[in-house]
This record gives sequence, C-alpha cells and structure tokens, in this order.
Amino acid sequence: MSSDRAFYLEAYNGDSRFTYDRIGRGTVSIERCALNILGGIQPTKLSPIIRGARGAVNDGLIQRFQLAVWPDPVRDWKWIDRAPNPKAKERFAQVFYRLHGIDFGTDENGNPPAWRFTPEAQSLFVEWMTEINLECRSGTLSPLMAEHLLKMPKTVGSLALLFAVIDGEQGSVSVGSTARALEWADYLRGHAERLYSAATNSGIEGAKLILKRRAKLPSPFKTKQVQQRGWQGLDTTPAVQDSIDVLVEHGYLTEVERPTTGRPRIDYWWHPDYVPAKEEA
Repeated sequence: MSSDRAFYLEAYNGDSRFTYDRIGRGTVSIERCALNILGGIQPTKLSPIIRGARGAVNDGLIQRFQLAVWPDPVRDWKWIDRAPNPKAKERFAQVFYRLHGIDFGTDENGNPPAWRFTPEAQSLFVEWMTEINLECRSGTLSPLMAEHLLKMPKTVGSLALLFAVIDGEQGSVSVGSTARALEWADYLRGHAERLYSAATNSGIEGAKLILKRRAKLPSPFKTKQVQQRGWQGLDTTPAVQDSIDVLVEHGYLTEVERPTTGRPRIDYWWHPDYVPAKEEA
C-alpha cells in the first residue's frame, strides 16, 4: 500500500515524529520513529520490485536497503558438529549488553547528542564522498545505481558511529572507525551492483528487439500492445515491462500516466530521435 511505503520512507532517518490512533487504545505518539527490517527474499521475487523502482513509481524505497547483500550460491556442503566458541559467544553477547546500558543523555533542548568525525576522519570521509558524487554525475552509472550510491554517505556515517560506540570511543568518531565503514561501503557496493543487474540484464535483449521493431507499434503504445505481437521473449507481461523499463531508463521512451475512471493508464512515447520512420524486420 502507498501509505505503508510512505511510512517506511518516513522512518528511514529515525528522527521524525509519528502519531497514530488505535481503536479502543487511544493515540500513540513516537517521538523519533525508526524501523529496522531484517530478512531474506528469493531473487525471482526481488526482480519485479527492482523493476518497479524505475520510471514514475520510483520513490527511493529500494535504494534505502543499503545493507542488502546477494551472496554467492553454495556449491558444496558438509556436516559440521562443533560446539560454539564460548569466549567468542560471551564477547558477542557483552557488546549488546554494554550498548543497551549506555545512556547518552540529551542536550538542553532534549535532543540526543551529536558525535562528529575527528579532523583526520572528516578528511577521509570528504575524499570518499567527493569521489562518489563525481562518479554518480558522470553518466557512467545506471540511474538506480547512482541513486543508491548517493544515499550511501548516510550509511557510512551510521556504520562509522556504530563502530565507534562498539569500540568505546567517546564523543567523536575516529579515523579507524571511519576507514572500517568505508571498507564496508566497498563491500556493499558490489552486492548492490549484483542486486540491480538482476533486474536490468534480463530486459536488455527484449529492449533491443522493441527498439528494432518500433515502427510496428503505434505511437503512443501500451505494454499490452507489445505483448500481443508475440515477439520472441516478449510473450508475458513481466518480460515486456522489464524491456520497456530498460528503454525508459535509457531515454528511448517517456512514460506518461493518463487518469481514467479506473486504474491509471500508462502510455509510452518515443523520444523524438527514435520516432519510427519505417517498418523494420
């Protein structure tokens, strides 16, 4: 539901107030609403979600899953009967107990304290953020990947702060914690590239075929009109939509939503440079 997506987007920063009414239980107010999502999903279920993040419905939700990972498939397996390392298990548990017990207090306005990078850490962060922004504006990345990377500075800052708190740093984030967060950024970027390519690669061949046979389509056209042609690999609605999304993403098509008495209708218009001039085989 659109209201659910709006709530998830609002909860992303973790510093916004949220109020809702519960029937028979009164009004509940959350001063700083934050939401953590933990779980897994199959690649076949994930691809349509990523495809839906392109075009007019892109609200930036999928790009906020900054810690998403796509591991390599496990090719072998063997039985391991080994007791957990008791010292490692205890150290792991103590980190959570210690973090739970920390009282950071608030300032005179009731706001939580703000930690800052040390000068060395700030310099390291600025250098990395400059590289990211220049790359995202170079035109060499897909729009989805660029949008994902432009949200990564918040992730790096959050990870650096988390590492600093775990290591017992006081009031500021060291260059060591920042460097560790940047290493995580490199790791997460590789998984993000795999994540987005899963939804884009499957539509490239179909997009090439639609572009080649564009003269056989009306202008504007709808998804159903492509599917009705029965072209190879474009005989299902998801396959057609995936290919159209690739054309929209790369500027060959423009997506226009038309209001109707029922569900809105989506028309696709060719960029003037690709207006069909004659039929192509």
